[in-house]
Amino acid sequence: MELSYTYEKGEKYLVGHFDNYPEFPTQGKDLQDLEDHLKEIFNWIQDGTLEPKRHGVLKIA
Repeated sequence: MELSYTYEKGEKYLVGHFDNYPEFPTQGKDLQDLEDHLKEIFNWIQDGTLEPKRHGVLKIA
């Protein structure tokens, strides 16, 4: 499985989030550390510890 993520350099750490789950940002001291944190967040989403936002579509006549 592959999930894309976006990251940027903050003042002291890299800050990133999964593109599909921007509501769960995390940080790491380097790219490997950031990816480790992202994997942890993914596991929390999978086991229900974190609930992603839900989206809907409203049809207006």
